[in-house]
Amino acid sequence: MKEIERHATNLVDVVYGNEKLRFDDPSENWFEASKVYRSSMAWDAPGVAGLMRSATLQKIATHAGKRFDDLPLITLPSPLRTSVSLDEVIQNRRSIEQFNGGSTTLAQLSTILQGSYGLIERPEGPRRPIPSGGALYPLDLYVVSNKVDSLEKGLYHFDPYRKGLVHLGEYSEEDFGRIMLQEEAVKDFSFAVIISASFWRSRFKYGHRSYRFIFIEAGHLMQNMILLATAQCIQSRPYGGFIDDELMDLIGGHNGVDDAPIYTLVAGT
Repeated sequence: MKEIERHATNLVDVVYGNEKLRFDDPSENWFEASKVYRSSMAWDAPGVAGLMRSATLQKIATHAGKRFDDLPLITLPSPLRTSVSLDEVIQNRRSIEQFNGGSTTLAQLSTILQGSYGLIERPEGPRRPIPSGGALYPLDLYVVSNKVDSLEKGLYHFDPYRKGLVHLGEYSEEDFGRIMLQEEAVKDFSFAVIISASFWRSRFKYGHRSYRFIFIEAGHLMQNMILLATAQCIQSRPYGGFIDDELMDLIGGHNGVDDAPIYTLVAGT
């Protein structure tokens, strides 16, 4: 028992440092705030009742997403059909250590974008290929094109409603590597997909619990992307670590509170 207690004490030191345990730890406070209790459900999920009463609000909520309708649209080709079995894709998926500098096609990129977070028209309304808390879809995808055939190098936003990409600006490959804290690992990549969250699109309904739903949804989305990449023999690696403010500056229009990048896929050959 004393041996177990000694190891437990060491773990506490690793997590909290040498300071005394506090009662205002930010991570613990957030997790507590995101819990749902039966006695307080009315304010734990403040927007549920209002959303249920308003058909108009329901329609607006299910058409979420950043829009750049004032900019020219690059229409994506139809997604490719893959014949690889799901078992084979799961077995073959790897987080690649380094890329070889080859290019990918626009059709391959389209397959990953539309197959992971594209729009699916259903009788109950527009949906995406992954589950989302309340079907609110609070995520947006930004593409960093480095070596994609028929697509200029630059930063793009994926528009699932119009099935295309909108060119937002330029970027530096060297700066991108520094932002990802992995200059050598991401060198010679073909493209990257930055998952951005607009927290308010879920929080208005689910309160603090929304953050759990958003991060879970980002995981569903990333899994779709890496499996679709593997099915097309594209190497990939997901990254959760990056310099937040610098990545926000790269994609633009984010303040780090209402919206922020939360996950990134880097892919290539």
